Amino acid sequence: MPDAVRPPAEFDFPLSWTGPEGIGASPFDEFAEVETPDVGSDDGQDLALALRRTLGMFATGVTVVTTRRGEQVHGMTANAFMSVSLEPPLVLISVDRRTKMCALLHEGRRYGVSVLCETQAPLSERFAGRAGEDLPEPRFELVRDTPLVQGALAHFVARVERSYWGGDHSLFLGRVEYARHHKGTPLLFHGGRYERLGHVR
Repeated sequence: MPDAVRPPAEFDFPLSWTGPEGIGASPFDEFAEVETPDVGSDDGQDLALALRRTLGMFATGVTVVTTRRGEQVHGMTANAFMSVSLEPPLVLISVDRRTKMCALLHEGRRYGVSVLCETQAPLSERFAGRAGEDLPEPRFELVRDTPLVQGALAHFVARVERSYWGGDHSLFLGRVEYARHHKGTPLLFHGGRYERLGHVR
């Protein structure tokens, strides 16, 4: 069997950079650039909003990231999910540092990723904190003590290998321990709203 692939030295950050509330202060914070990005906002629009709207032009799928503490399931809607490597099998999620989810994740902890299908927009709304009486209650299946949303298009369970500073977000690199996919059509997000795949005949 080949030797396990080790990350290059530049990614071997000391664990002291991470705190109990997710990723804490790091040397990156001390050298933050103050230069304002050119985001083409000439009409007085808030720069952060203009950047967010521009980033929103990148169409993504929609996922629900989940973890478990005791008998309590914690979940959040996220579209910042990506594959990183097949060997070793790695995925990455980006989580707002102000969220409870960020405080729950740390190296060695498992998280689940459920890729939603086109009929699950109401579940996305619920996990985005917009719960209402007309939104469905989520149902979960437990895999490796990790909750996954039932009926999703794909499921992953990953164990956090590394966590990194990402400005106002934290990046959690996870080694995939479980992956399954099912037939269906994905829920998409583009320009601040849900979309569906167009079928070319």
